[in-house]
Amino acid sequence: MNASRRLVLIHGFTERPSMWDELIEALNDDSLAVTTPSIPGHGSHKEIPSNHTSKAYCEAIIQQIPIDSLPWIVVGHSMGGYLASSLVSMIPERIAALGFFHSKAGADNIQKIEDRKRAIAAASQNKDLYLGTMLRNTLAEDSLGLFEHRLNLLIESAKEDISAECITAAHEVMIERPDNIRLLAEARFPVYYFLGLKDKSIPYDQIKSEIESVPSANVVVAENTGHMGHIESREAAIQWLAEVCKN
Repeated sequence: MNASRRLVLIHGFTERPSMWDELIEALNDDSLAVTTPSIPGHGSHKEIPSNHTSKAYCEAIIQQIPIDSLPWIVVGHSMGGYLASSLVSMIPERIAALGFFHSKAGADNIQKIEDRKRAIAAASQNKDLYLGTMLRNTLAEDSLGLFEHRLNLLIESAKEDISAECITAAHEVMIERPDNIRLLAEARFPVYYFLGLKDKSIPYDQIKSEIESVPSANVVVAENTGHMGHIESREAAIQWLAEVCKN
């Protein structure tokens, strides 16, 4: 069967495109042409744009997507979702659906900006310690014992892949990124959210106002799940992604 839509899956901060592998395999949908680009500084795309802006990062992502006329379903995890909303604002006519996987369209608040500045300082002093601590906090407390092996592999991969320069640039991009809530409120395509009830990075209580501002929002909230639904709530994540891909 020839593909009729392109599914663009953008991984999160300090991760690899392979984070999507299990979900893609479970979808098993021949009508989708699946593309998993790397965020600059991550995966196979080690070059970091000189301008640490969401526009520059989105342009680098777009260059990794094949040129064709297929409509795009764009899904992003965490930082990948932040970039996805900016990418969609650049080419709205191509978009069939947008999915936020533990992510949002809103910009950082003052507290989050200060947290990112502290993270940059911590990573510049001891990158590996920063990565281990940060990634351990992505799982819900109840998940730590259940997925300790997966978490350790994730931490070791990040230590191998991610440089202090990458961490600094990524946080600067996330601080700089625009607020895209209004864009989604006026969007002609459906918007999907997959959130973790115990997510420390994207607290559910703090995203309610964004969801209420997006009339087309479809929301799944996974209980006992932190920031890593593809690990902590795999079956629910698969079902959610399949729903997003119906568009």
